Amino acid sequence: MKKLKLLIFTCVILSLSISSVYAATFGYSNISGIALHQYDDYSSPITEILKIRTKLKITGEKDQWYNVKTESGEGWIEKYFVTVPAEKYVVNNTPYKINIRTSPASTSKAVGQLNPGDKAKYIDTYHSWNIIEYQGNECYTASWLTDLECENSQKIYILYDKTDIRDKASFDGNVIVQGNRNDSYEVAGEKNGWFKINLPNGQTGYVPGWLTGYSQNYYSGRNLSYKKTVGNLNIKSGPSIEYGNLRTLNGESLVKVVNSENGWDKVVCQEGNVGWCSIDSLKETYPLSGKSILIDPGHGGKDPGSISCSGKYEKYVNLETAYKLKEILESLGANVYMTRDDDYYITNKERGRMADNLNTDILLSIHHNSLNNSDYFGLSTYYNTINYKDPSYGYDLAEAIYLNAITTNGIYRDGILDRNYEVLRETNTPAALIEIGFMSNPNEEMNVHNESFQYVIAEKIANGIIDYFNNKN
Repeated sequence: MKKLKLLIFTCVILSLSISSVYAATFGYSNISGIALHQYDDYSSPITEILKIRTKLKITGEKDQWYNVKTESGEGWIEKYFVTVPAEKYVVNNTPYKINIRTSPASTSKAVGQLNPGDKAKYIDTYHSWNIIEYQGNECYTASWLTDLECENSQKIYILYDKTDIRDKASFDGNVIVQGNRNDSYEVAGEKNGWFKINLPNGQTGYVPGWLTGYSQNYYSGRNLSYKKTVGNLNIKSGPSIEYGNLRTLNGESLVKVVNSENGWDKVVCQEGNVGWCSIDSLKETYPLSGKSILIDPGHGGKDPGSISCSGKYEKYVNLETAYKLKEILESLGANVYMTRDDDYYITNKERGRMADNLNTDILLSIHHNSLNNSDYFGLSTYYNTINYKDPSYGYDLAEAIYLNAITTNGIYRDGILDRNYEVLRETNTPAALIEIGFMSNPNEEMNVHNESFQYVIAEKIANGIIDYFNNKN
């Protein structure tokens, strides 16, 4: 029997720490299709529907709500749906001056320098460069020359039982203790996708970022279920019949369950509304039922793909990740094909045409990146506009997958890009390609070959595919 629930290795979660809000001043939406409201009340008008990982400038709060600004407007959102990351600083721990630049490239203009011992407020990482605050602007420093450190006593939470905590940011490190789900540790820094944490005995340890979150949340690292209404249904403002009605959902409406309490489910509707429903009025459903998907594990056979610094072939890790994704998608109701299920060669043109011949709804090609420069890292997705001048044809799929993937701690942004790749060009099917990480970076190579990392990224890709189809409805 197919599973009705998607096992989510979601590291994207909220923070309820008021001090961290005012320290960071920004957060991110941690779920797709959530509404901003005009007031701190779910019955008030909706001002905007947010995609997952929308950047939010937090301007105020009231009870369990944040007042936020986005690039296009402002409104109120329940704190439950906002992730507030730990406040971090980029620190120059070298004896040399490090340039501060206007864009993520060593050829861009230098506008200042970090002297030895200097620090700057960290905003994000993009294209292997750290984004910092400098003289009121967002500027860039080379991530491979600096360290990320945390100053405030902010915590991360372990998402899974028996998570190994090691003495260095590597699977080669010795296990010094194990953490269990909901265990919290003070975070001291970040390195190679791992968090440096302070242990109760005064030691420091390292844990993979993708196995942690910044706070506890119902849908972090556990089951997220999709349900449909049995019939026309009034959703309530709280988990009881005594609460007032917010709105009425039609029968067979798809909802996402984000909490459960005393026989009531807290749900997000397709229109972005939030409310509570009795569990008796909802039925489990497969969110990808009726969808047909072609997964393309890149390279194979005589074509090894990228060869890592340790001699590993990309074609194998592509296939490993593809099998994990296939299993997850099938558990969600999808009919899944693969361009190859073993180590053999097939041309990119044949891969693209296979999607048309099978009449699949989408094609996703799985790859891992490589450069001659071992400093570069990060995740990127790709679409193609050679045949389709409307970029939304493939862009929407590439964006949905990308936004879900980069919500994971330890995964860094490398962009959503338009490229004339043959596998994307030689198909009439909506298609995207993902480069999960850099085989040429020894730290990221280590991460992408780890089984827990592969399951996390497969779950994130699956979430993105669900969002893609939901957004089309």
